[in-house]
Amino acid sequence: MSVVRRVVLAAFIVLVVAALPAYAHLQNAFPRVRMGASILATSGGGFVAGKAYTTRAAVVAWDRRFNSLTLYLLWRKRVTCGTLRSVITKPGNLIQVHVTDNPRVHVGWLMPEAQVAFLTVFRDPRRPTHIAGLKSGAQLTFTSVDTYPGGIWRGTFKVPTRAYGDGKVYGYNGTFAAKWCDLNR
Repeated sequence: MSVVRRVVLAAFIVLVVAALPAYAHLQNAFPRVRMGASILATSGGGFVAGKAYTTRAAVVAWDRRFNSLTLYLLWRKRVTCGTLRSVITKPGNLIQVHVTDNPRVHVGWLMPEAQVAFLTVFRDPRRPTHIAGLKSGAQLTFTSVDTYPGGIWRGTFKVPTRAYGDGKVYGYNGTFAAKWCDLNR
C-alpha cells in the first residue's frame, strides 16, 4: 500500500472518530452474541457520486483500537477479514456505515445514530479519496447478529437518494449478509 493511501486512510479514520462522541473506556472484545434469525442475502444498490452502485459483499468490523463497529458495503466480491483493509483502499466506490462506539446492537430495531460515508478512491495516488458523509437519516436495522468466528450479520440499510453539497447524487437501498470481523485478533 502506498504511503499516500495510508495517509488518506488514516486521515479518514481520524475524521470519523473525531466526529463521534468520545467514550472514557474501551472494550476488551466485542461480546459473544448470537441473536435473531434471518435468511437475507447481500443485494441492493443505489448511487455513489452520481454513478450506479451495486453491493457484492459486506463486512461488519469491530476495531477495539478505535472503539468502533462499522458496516462496509463493497462492490468487490471477494473480501475476508484479512483483506478488508487493503480492499477498502483500492480504487472504486464503497459505502461505510459507522454503527456504534458501544459493543451493543439491537436486533429488529432501527440503529440510532448510524453515520454514513460514501467513499470514492481514485487510481491516481496523488488524488485524495472523495468522502461524502451523512450524519443522520440513514436507516440501519440488523435482523440477526453472530459474533462468533465465521459469523454473519444480516439486515437492511437505506439512505434516501438525494443530491449532496458536491452536486452529486447519493443514496442506497438494500439488504446485507455481512461477514463478522474482529480486527483486533
